[in-house]
Amino acid sequence: MKLRNSLRAFAAAGLVIGAVAVSAGSASAAAKDGWLTSGELGLFCESGQSSSVFDLYGSDEDFSNDYFKGSLSCAGHTTNDYTESFSNKDSYVWDVYTDWKRQGSRGYILVGERDDFNSTYFNRVSSAYPR
Repeated sequence: MKLRNSLRAFAAAGLVIGAVAVSAGSASAAAKDGWLTSGELGLFCESGQSSSVFDLYGSDEDFSNDYFKGSLSCAGHTTNDYTESFSNKDSYVWDVYTDWKRQGSRGYILVGERDDFNSTYFNRVSSAYPR
């Protein structure tokens, strides 16, 4: 009986540790790592959702301190006023602005939408917020 209770406690501890490890893995794959994953908004430096991506998981009120990651053509370049296309893999609609802190022209990107920015937002996006 004592052995059975010990095994149960050991199994329960293993399940808890496994659950913590899985949730930590998801968090480490979060935004601004240069990889667009489910639950993120991706802003690309080139049209057609190509080259480097700036991936957002939460709002960012000022892109001037953000840079494209990786080894593609835009890597190391600031994302501020340097995005030509987008892909919304999040479950939220995103608002984008041509200036920081919700200033300038406001547009929105629907859930699942992928496209090039129109002339108002093409290389002019400076902040973004999920609804």
